[in-house]
Amino acid sequence: MRLSEQGGKMLDNKELAKKYGLDESHFWKHPQAGKWIISHEGAMTIADHEGIEFSKPEYIKTERDLIVLYGEATIYLADGQTKTKWSHGEASHKNCFMPYPYAMAEKRLKDRLTLMLIAAYGTVYSEIEAEEFMAQRKRLSEM
Repeated sequence: MRLSEQGGKMLDNKELAKKYGLDESHFWKHPQAGKWIISHEGAMTIADHEGIEFSKPEYIKTERDLIVLYGEATIYLADGQTKTKWSHGEASHKNCFMPYPYAMAEKRLKDRLTLMLIAAYGTVYSEIEAEEFMAQRKRLSEM
């Protein structure tokens, strides 16, 4: 079943697992935020299955403590139409704890676009975004 056959409703983690052959290793529930998280590997499995095409990202900011990318992705629907979404992927010392911020910004961008195109973003988030939930919680606890 391709995206256009799901009736436009948002998919949750169980529906994603069934539709894309994912298992419990691809998902977990964020303990503080209570949101379902999908691994980057799971998001890229979905992108491959759906034939999502990503544009070459554009660098919006490349500062010492902030990397911001802009990109688009397109999915080809079963009825022959296409659907394109755009978004940003960012990484900074506040939301990225890995020593490779450019790669993390790209992962965030691709995962976000994939989940947006399959109508899951907002119900399921990428593991890359889960770092942002942790950073937000830490900032709130320091107030």
